[in-house]
Amino acid sequence: MISTTAELEELIDGTVNIPTIPTVLTEITDIVNSEDGSAKDAAAVIEKDPAIATRALRLVNSSFYGLKNPVSNINLACSILGLKVIKNLVVQATVLQTFGAGKQQNGFDADWLWDHSFKTAVACRMLAERSPVANGMAKDDAYTCGLIHDIGKLILLESQEERFLESLQTCTASGMPLAKAEGEVFGFNHAHVGGLLANRWKLAPGVQAAVMYHHSPATNAEDWARGFLVKAGNTFAHLAAAGTDGGYRGDLLDDDSLEVLGLTPEQRAEILEAAAEASLDN
Repeated sequence: MISTTAELEELIDGTVNIPTIPTVLTEITDIVNSEDGSAKDAAAVIEKDPAIATRALRLVNSSFYGLKNPVSNINLACSILGLKVIKNLVVQATVLQTFGAGKQQNGFDADWLWDHSFKTAVACRMLAERSPVANGMAKDDAYTCGLIHDIGKLILLESQEERFLESLQTCTASGMPLAKAEGEVFGFNHAHVGGLLANRWKLAPGVQAAVMYHHSPATNAEDWARGFLVKAGNTFAHLAAAGTDGGYRGDLLDDDSLEVLGLTPEQRAEILEAAAEASLDN
């Protein structure tokens, strides 16, 4: 039984390799956290990464912003998007660049996992807008939580393939959720790994807590609520997956637990429909 965060961190570090924070994310984080940071500074960083620059232009020209004239200038795009949106965009891009080349291995489907992650991200964003459980969490931060909530699975697969596949086999044979099977094999689960990555990558404290505690109880009410929000988004994403499961059983909330979200039946249906339609290209 792991009793302290320090012990948990030591155990994870002794088991897997947490990728270092990408340079572009470090630079954008420093700009966002600086009193003098500006959209112009962010544009100077983003211009050096064609993939992120393309994402920024695609976002600013999307129907969400409803601009009359298309934007092709990164400086203008960053001014319109603002620093908070820019940081979340960079997080999304760097996560995909770092982990995008996943594996299909012995029943584990990384492509399914990415589809599930985007479904969860959309559900979390909608829950942040509609549920009192969100307790003020920004919708963009909620989206980031959903996007990276299962990153720990890819890290475990990359660093400890045999033991991770053992977790999958335990999950399948026993019918227990994968997170519990990971706990039996490793002494921690993918949520703990993802939470540590969020910490090392200097993501918002609320994002760190939400990812860390979406499969285990937190020590305070605020972090519990954040983890619960992600577990709820994860549940909607699994329910929206049209009967597919990626090769493992998820750890889902039951109907009684979902009542805590304070949603109407119509809102639940709306989130489920949006999650079903969500994909990497959204």
